[in-house]
Amino acid sequence: MKSKLLDLTVFGPILPGTVFKTLTKCGKKNCKCYNNPEERHIVYRWSGYINGKNSTRTLREGTYEECLKETENYKLLQQELKKLYSEAISNAPWNKKL
Repeated sequence: MKSKLLDLTVFGPILPGTVFKTLTKCGKKNCKCYNNPEERHIVYRWSGYINGKNSTRTLREGTYEECLKETENYKLLQQELKKLYSEAISNAPWNKKL
């Protein structure tokens, strides 16, 4: 087997879920966003599962960047796990020639 045990420190901090930006109107009648869709406010969000329940969290801009990197690290980890899984299936006992 050519793969070694994954060194999780290679990926850095991981965060499952999705991070995204959305545009929203705040609801204040005197705000520029109220009547002009092009002036909507950018809201940063994370969406994922917490204790088995789908959840969404609003993020600050700096936290958004951090969470974005961590979700990318999680995706890289998942890709590596898929490779390990495929390799394990290929090397399963039923595939070995006697």
